[in-house]
Formats: sequence, C-alpha cells, structure tokens
Amino acid sequence: METYIVTIYAKEDHADDVEQYYKGLQPLYEEAQGFIERKIFRAKTGAMVEAVRQTYSEEELANTPEEDHDHGEHFVMIEEWDSIQDRINFGRSLSKEHHMKVIPFLLPNHSHEFYKGI
Repeated sequence: METYIVTIYAKEDHADDVEQYYKGLQPLYEEAQGFIERKIFRAKTGAMVEAVRQTYSEEELANTPEEDHDHGEHFVMIEEWDSIQDRINFGRSLSKEHHMKVIPFLLPNHSHEFYKGI
C-alpha cells in the first residue's frame, strides 16, 4: 500500500469552490484501479491562533512573532493506493481541462508526495 499526501491553499474567497471540486472527484476515485481510500481535511482557519491567544499571556506572546504563511484556506488530502503507478495513472486519466477547473482558485504553494510510516 502507498500513501499519497497533497497539501494546498485555496484563495480565501474560493475555499468552498475548492472543497466542492475535490469532493466531486470521489466517484472517479472509486472507479480507479488500485484506489483504496481518501480523506480530505479543511483547516479550521484561525482556530489555533485563537486557542493560543486564550491560553498564553500577552507577555508570553510578546516575544513570539507570527510565522509567515500563505493567507488562504489550507487543505490536506491523504490517499491510499495499491501502488505508486496506480496513483500516477489516475492523475494522468484526468484531462488538463479537468485540472484547470480548480487551478484559478488555488494559491501557488502546494505539495504532493508519497510517504512511508515511521
């Protein structure tokens, strides 16, 4: 089994569009050779910052600058496949036009790679 993880940032006003796009792909995944499972996560944007602000004092926070990051909605997708080649074949089966449906809604920062458990 192979684990494939994708991380993306949606433009702030288009997170719902991105969510619908990726949820709408599920039937294609279900039909794909070698597909096992997929989970999609959408960040609760701001939840961590709010929790930290409620937990730490102003003095504790004063010396901790906010890290630079993309200002959009973060998504993480975790997929399980029988093989790396099965995932590659699935990606190739989607047309360029299909991929272009979501590209205008995304920020450039993203990652996609196969992972092993440790």
